[in-house]
Amino acid sequence: MLDIIKNAAKAAGEIQKTYFRQTELDVVQKTNHENIVTKVDLASQKIIHEYILKHTKEMGIDPADVGFIGEEDLRTTGDHMFIIDPLDGTSNFATGTEEFLVLVAYFFKGELRSGVAYSPMKDYMYVAEKGAGAYAIKKGKRVEFHLRNVDLQNSFLLSSMSYHAEIQAGIPEITRALKPLFRGVRMYGCAGLELAFMLEGIAGVVVGYGVSIWDIAPGLLMLREVGYELYDFQGKLVAFDLTQPKKTYPFLACHPDNKKEIMKRMQTY
Repeated sequence: MLDIIKNAAKAAGEIQKTYFRQTELDVVQKTNHENIVTKVDLASQKIIHEYILKHTKEMGIDPADVGFIGEEDLRTTGDHMFIIDPLDGTSNFATGTEEFLVLVAYFFKGELRSGVAYSPMKDYMYVAEKGAGAYAIKKGKRVEFHLRNVDLQNSFLLSSMSYHAEIQAGIPEITRALKPLFRGVRMYGCAGLELAFMLEGIAGVVVGYGVSIWDIAPGLLMLREVGYELYDFQGKLVAFDLTQPKKTYPFLACHPDNKKEIMKRMQTY
């Protein structure tokens, strides 16, 4: 399945490169001006969906056994489940910055087996397969990722205050409580990219709120394959519920050795 989701993500990336910084994006507000969808989101999801159905059928898998959870209202079920964020960082894309990704994860009978995060503008593909580690393909060159406990003072805290719900949940206060540990705070508005930056050693900690399974499933597998972890705000391991596609997951991503100190500071705000 890994090759299928890699190629599906690349096909969506080609669409995004075509429309990047174009004016005719047909931007529609989902809830308000902060939460939008464009025709590129929809076209990207469509091509990923069709590609996966076509190529799983060629493998001999009955289409009735193939299910999808896609951000843009795609909901079907099956033993083979594909989780799609066709354009992670839609606001970035629509505004003209390059911090956006295509995210696809594959579950078999409820188990997360593989995931990819593709950056069309950089031609970077982050990849993980259960039991086989995580790596990136950067312009054709493979880069392996390994667990490393970077000095937090030489890394960034990545978080987000893009949405009103995040502010209401206390993310600004959590960020202020954690800030003294880090070189600085950065907010990219793209959860998949922020988790990739942990693999790169750029981020020491990532704090997220209100994210969905399609935002973090590939990144969760990548981090776990290397040895990092995603916790909820109570310190428990993040576990996905495929029966609740709209469930959101507050999370803390960090090296396990840093969990105790980070949780302690988060709880003091």
